Amino acid sequence: MLPLYTVFPYAGPRNKFSLIIIMKIPPASWLTGLAWIVATGPLLGQSLPTPAGAQVVWASDAFATNYRADGITTFEEAARQIRFELGTFSPGFEPSTATPEQWVSNWIVLQGTDYDMMDQQFIQTATLTTNFAPFAAGGQAYIWGYTSKDVKPDSEWIILGAPAWKWPSVNAMEPSVFTVGQAKPADAIFGSVNPSTGGYQMQLQFVAIPEPSSAVLLLGASLGMVMRRRRGIA
Repeated sequence: MLPLYTVFPYAGPRNKFSLIIIMKIPPASWLTGLAWIVATGPLLGQSLPTPAGAQVVWASDAFATNYRADGITTFEEAARQIRFELGTFSPGFEPSTATPEQWVSNWIVLQGTDYDMMDQQFIQTATLTTNFAPFAAGGQAYIWGYTSKDVKPDSEWIILGAPAWKWPSVNAMEPSVFTVGQAKPADAIFGSVNPSTGGYQMQLQFVAIPEPSSAVLLLGASLGMVMRRRRGIA
């Protein structure tokens, strides 16, 4: 390739040397090539492949304080892996009135990631490739964090659904961003998030096993009394 300039040494006053740079006029072929690039650039850009589907960035705040279910131990202090998932529930399912078993059986995952103990956050980018149910555009998205999906007393969960977390159209040009910082306390279906008093971003909650209702206990006691009376009569 021919250089576009030439450098000449020049002895100035008091024998101080300087450099003189003389630009050369590029050949006509170069100008023709440059004109072709300018003219075809947009077309070349349009022909480049683009990712299929819409991008969804989902994350918690970096270096935030997050507590386990005891409200004292941080995620980092416990040193137990915590998994987070971005997803939604089966069409027509209402999580706010459901039980832990029903949450598990109706949960549909788009993407999962582990909590980063070093950065004190989770962050990931998912690709939404369909708007068929349950990922219809405008539908509610949720983030579920857990130590274990098993429904047992020592499992710890948090389930969040901020109003801003709506599934985008798969044809969306700009990425959607779902952050835990967007969630308000009332957006926590299970666990707690961003309390008005501050102090932490997320706190997990123990998955308590439902206890028998008072009616069931009363019925059991009544049956016991009846059985004792029959034994006494016999």
